[in-house]
Order: sequence, then structure tokens, then C-alpha cells
Amino acid sequence: MSAEEFFRQYVSKRCPVIIQGLPDDEGFKAQKWTDLHYLASKAGNSSVLVEPMHPQSHQFGTDVERVPVEFGDFLKSLQMDDGPHPYLTTQYAEQDLDAVTVLPPPADALADDYPRIPRLMGNLYLQQVNLWLGKSKEGSTSGLHHDFHDNLYCLLQGQKRFVLYPPSEVKHLYPYGKLDTVHENGLISYADARVRSDGLPLLVALSARVKALEQKLSVTPKGKGKSRENTKERQKLMDAYDEAVDELTTYALEDDQMHELEDEAQDDFDALMAGLEDGEELDDGHPVELDGDESDGDSDGEDEGEEDGGIDSASDSEDKDDEPSSFSRIPAALIHEHLKLPSTAVLPSGVSAADFPDLKKTPAPFVVELNAGEMLYLPASWWHEVTSSSGSAEGNVVHMAFNYWFYPPDQLDAFEEPYEDKMLWEYLRSKDVGSKKGDATGGQLRVDKRKAQIQNGTQSSKRSRQS
Repeated sequence: MSAEEFFRQYVSKRCPVIIQGLPDDEGFKAQKWTDLHYLASKAGNSSVLVEPMHPQSHQFGTDVERVPVEFGDFLKSLQMDDGPHPYLTTQYAEQDLDAVTVLPPPADALADDYPRIPRLMGNLYLQQVNLWLGKSKEGSTSGLHHDFHDNLYCLLQGQKRFVLYPPSEVKHLYPYGKLDTVHENGLISYADARVRSDGLPLLVALSARVKALEQKLSVTPKGKGKSRENTKERQKLMDAYDEAVDELTTYALEDDQMHELEDEAQDDFDALMAGLEDGEELDDGHPVELDGDESDGDSDGEDEGEEDGGIDSASDSEDKDDEPSSFSRIPAALIHEHLKLPSTAVLPSGVSAADFPDLKKTPAPFVVELNAGEMLYLPASWWHEVTSSSGSAEGNVVHMAFNYWFYPPDQLDAFEEPYEDKMLWEYLRSKDVGSKKGDATGGQLRVDKRKAQIQNGTQSSKRSRQS
């Protein structure tokens, strides 16, 4: 299947699908990582954070504090029989919080083993890659949540069971955040974590627009000898630049969070504005770091698509700040019970189905099994609860996955340029590793007809399992 055909059939329709095989790019060698000795030789010295299993709920994806460890030591711990074993999940470094593209550890040390953008994903722009690694014979759960980016999930070893709800079910799934809007491409934005329809935090986008206009001004003729046309063009760019700086300044100062910034954060903002005034340039070949909000996808964004006055969370409990806005309050054990699925998750004391009556209003979700050597394409903001298992009777092997997150396209009828804000994305592509990709034509990957013909908002009989 060509990248253009894949975009037309699945990406543009915001349609999840299981794909037989792993990326067929010549540079994709992640299959080697199932040899833990090879993995240790490549990335053993990387410093990572691993997540212990929650002692009460027996699930991951909670507010349990992550533990720093050397990746090589973590790999050794996975070879021990005693469990439960901690889980390697998404890695965020302080300096990466505002990077447009992130290659966190240990993926940065493994960068020779995978292409930045698999050819199947065409012209989508890379946000981050992640290695997911754990060990569980019975199965461990991630908790129900959604991401802010399109996901190409490559299962290298083990088994995964995905429970999938479309973004439109946000009104029934009790997110920790207060709903702001659901964009036309399905991307969910929260009042305390607002994003544009292309997944960029607004403050980052405004900063990038200023830089893009600076770049255009630097190559536009000025001074004696310039033509009248060039004079008009330069004046137009200067006006746009002044407007962009004003918009950036106004937005940042009016942001509710600005009133709560500590001195260090205020200094960061002052440095940003000083940098813009000085016309600083970004380094080629490195992630574009634009000072903005403090988490992936957590910022103000445009009000597009389906508007909503905002849905209050199930409660205003004090633990709200401990969980991301995009996580559901519904315990995984309760979801499994509701769907009559096998589960090792434990229902927290004092919690029952009566606490989440809207769960019964959701249509039957898609429940799909992913096996080693297969991929799942999951558009941004599709809710998913993932149960991971080692996939062997003895449970003595790890489960391992590698995924790509891409900024969600918001120009769904344009394969060549899938992002509406053309000037900004042209600038980012010129500066960042997030646009480096292989040949987008040809290839042998094909959709798994046995398992998934999943349509946004509808259900097909060709699913592996249905509750």
C-alpha cells in the first residue's frame, strides 16, 4: 500500500486500522531489540524513568512516582522471575518539554535502527518516538486515556489487547480535564490543556510564526536598489511580523497560568521575548525548542470544530492535578468488568459502577488483539486502554513495542500538505528532524482484513472481538 493510499483510506478518515507487518523501510531494524543483550549494547548507558505498578489498582498509567534507573540495569531486572516488574513508558526530559520533535532516551541511542518517518506515514510530521517495555505473564493495563497525536504502534514482542472508543465518546468517559472543544479532525482539547487542530500548543505555534516571518524577512531585499514589488512585499512581511509579535505577547501575558508563574518561569518568558527581539536563529538539525507551555500538547489552541461549553469532570477531587487531563477517571478494572473482559486490574476500594453511570451510554467499543509483528494506526484522541502480556505460557519474555507519534493532520483532503498552516509548517520542516522520511511510494504493507475495518463512529463485523 502506498503512503498516499493509506492517507486516503485511513488517515484522512480518522480511521484506526491493524496492519500486517512492521515498517518496510530499509532502515527499520527495531526487530533486533528483542535481543536484550543487543539492546543493552546500544542503549544500556541511557538514563530512563520507569513506572512501578500501582500497589492497589494493579495498573500502570497512574500518578505513582517514576523511578530513575540506568536502562541496562532495567533490562537486567526484566530477566528476573520475581514481579511485578516496572514499565518503561513515555520519557520526557525537562529540556524537551517545548521541542517540536523529541527523540527521548533510550530511543535517541537507538536512532540508527529506525527511520524518522516510515514511508507509510507520508507527509505527517514527527512529534516523538517511544520504546514501551515491560514483563507480565497475566497482563498489565495502561488505564483508559487518549493521546494528542496520531500513533503508529509497532508491536515487536508479546501481545496487546486494545479497547478503543472514538473521540466523540469523551462526554461519557469522565476525563480528568474539562472539555474545551473537539476539533473537526477529532483532536480533543481541554480548558487546562488546549491545543490547535494540528496538535501544536498555541504558544509554541505563535513563537514559531514569529521565527518564520523573521526568516522570510532575512531573505527579502531591502535598502537601495530594491524594486517597488519587493518594497511592498517587505512591508507586508514587516506588518505581519509586528502583528505576530503582538499576538504572542498578548496571548502569553493574558494566559491564566502566567499569573501563577514562579520567578524561573517568568524569566523563561522574558528570555523568549528578548530572543525574538534580537532575531535569534534556531540551530539546524536539532529539535526546534520554542519556549511555551510545560507539557506535550498542553497549551491553549484555536477554537475549531465542534464547540462545547465544557464538561465538568466527575468530581473536583484534590487528585485532579496528579493525573493528565486526557486520562479517564474510570478504573480499568471497572471497564473490564463492564465489557466482561479478563482482567488482573483491581477495583479501588469504595468505587463502583454507580460512580460512572454514563459508561453504560457508550456504544460497544472495539476490542482488538495485536500480535508481535503487527502495527496499529490510531488517530489522535481515540481513547484506548491497553492490556500488555508477554504472550508465552511461561511469561518469561518481555512485551516490547515501539511507536511513532505524529502531529494530527488538519487538512484531510491534502496528502502533499496535510497541515492547514502552511507557512508555519514549511518553516518547521526546514528546521527540524521531524520531517526526515524515506520513500513514500511502493511497499508491501497491507491492512489486516482479518481483524480491523474500524470506521470512525461505526462498527464493522470484521473486528477480532466485540463486547
